[in-house]
Amino acid sequence: MPKIPLAGAALRRVLTVVHQTAELATALRIRPDDAATRTAAATSLGVDALAFGPAEFEAVARHLEPLDQLIADVPPSADGMRWRYLDETVMFRCERETPTPFDEFTASLDISQVIGLTSGYLAGCTEVRARDEAGRPIRQLERSINRAQPAYLALSGADVLDVCKLETIAYGPDEQLLRWRQVHSANASALQDDGSVSFARTAGGTRVTISACQRFALPPLWQAITPVLWPSVRRALVEDAYRRSFHITLSTIAAHGQGTAVPVEEAAGAAPSLRDAVARVAEPLNPLAGSAPWRPTRPEYTDSSGFHHFRPERQPR
Repeated sequence: MPKIPLAGAALRRVLTVVHQTAELATALRIRPDDAATRTAAATSLGVDALAFGPAEFEAVARHLEPLDQLIADVPPSADGMRWRYLDETVMFRCERETPTPFDEFTASLDISQVIGLTSGYLAGCTEVRARDEAGRPIRQLERSINRAQPAYLALSGADVLDVCKLETIAYGPDEQLLRWRQVHSANASALQDDGSVSFARTAGGTRVTISACQRFALPPLWQAITPVLWPSVRRALVEDAYRRSFHITLSTIAAHGQGTAVPVEEAAGAAPSLRDAVARVAEPLNPLAGSAPWRPTRPEYTDSSGFHHFRPERQPR
């Protein structure tokens, strides 16, 4: 990797922006228009549900099979997540096992409603197109509206994530599986959002697995910033955001499956987590990494007015 001081200086400015916006996003939590979205009248699908017949729903599984295989071939990282990148598309898989027996878990949580438990969910609607003999949905269209992810993108002009998808649900004695494929995004915020959620019986309880292949539109500022970021820094930002978001999602699903339905909030340390992740990855990119004068630093103290104070940075020799 080339050691270019000017590139290091540019990267320093970018990381400073990321760090500051992440802290502000954590403080604000919600965009100003999110409250309006939450309380808006029932959201329509935004597509003609009758335009999608059984053949389109049956094609969802065929569409996902090669994507599932691509991510399944990747060994899990230390935290159990699997990652793969196809150009600007992110593929990932994460899972968690809960001690709740499968039959109790699925009795407490309807898998056809699980999209509403994803982190940052604001609003949505569902239209069931077919049910099984027990009356359970097996084909449905669903529109979901979520806060921009990562949260700091909202401060740069990112719109909410608005996706309409075809969904199929299969119910087996030891596994339930919901698959989805995006068919529309009213605000063009999602370029691809396909994936699945499964509940599977295990010896110790129930395993929840989420797999997805996603590409979301970036606001103009980040469209300009992203190409100049080192690939390892870009991946650190993406993976940190996904890791935190789906930790919340898995915790929320587990709580509902246990029958507690305890809401899970974003961790208060989200900004420091991002800061630390960026600092770890960025350090080897700078020829002066030993002195690291430009790394994001923690404030020395915060005064009574809420202003952060830092020690003077050591200038590079």
